[in-house]
Amino acid sequence: MTYSIIRLVHIIGFILIGGGLISVWLADLRSRQVRELHQFAEAVRNIAVFYDGLVVPGALFLLASGTWMIVEFFGGWGFLKIPWLAGMAGLFGLVKFS
Repeated sequence: MTYSIIRLVHIIGFILIGGGLISVWLADLRSRQVRELHQFAEAVRNIAVFYDGLVVPGALFLLASGTWMIVEFFGGWGFLKIPWLAGMAGLFGLVKFS
């Protein structure tokens, strides 16, 4: 039961990041097409809203649920013996905290 809940939170985090990044990309495309300042400001505001409202919470969900899964199901530092999991944790740390 616990694993299902943690996995659900992890999937929700992934969906939030994916949807947020697609929304940021579309808002960026929109900001490059407009010629009026008001429309440009609205597009830039949308970029900030989507990033702060979807991407950041999604990353926090992934961080929390991933850490919880590693600690509970892989025995803490035992995840370093699993190459793909150590790689994912390392890449997440490099991307989000650099």
